[in-house]
Amino acid sequence: MKLPLLTTVTTLLLVLILTVTCQEQLIVCPPDYCLTVKCVSDESCPKNETLVPTFCGCCRRCVPIIGEGGRCIIFNGVPPTSACDRNLTCCNGTCEKTCGE
Repeated sequence: MKLPLLTTVTTLLLVLILTVTCQEQLIVCPPDYCLTVKCVSDESCPKNETLVPTFCGCCRRCVPIIGEGGRCIIFNGVPPTSACDRNLTCCNGTCEKTCGE
């Protein structure tokens, strides 16, 4: 029996969502983890970059700054690869001054 294409796509999307959700819950920092991590010194970031925490918050690294209207991505528990500029917040994938207004 062949499944209709819509049912197959829906099933695959559901499996993908569940996989991502479960993996996010597996990111755990063990006790005293930061004692074993060797961080590089906090250097001044190049222009248009800022410092953000790395995994478990042990160290910091430079990432690009995104201006108003720029695309941003936030995954809970995952270190950011960019940051919205001052006075901006990542709202629904876009750096904005206010969310939902």
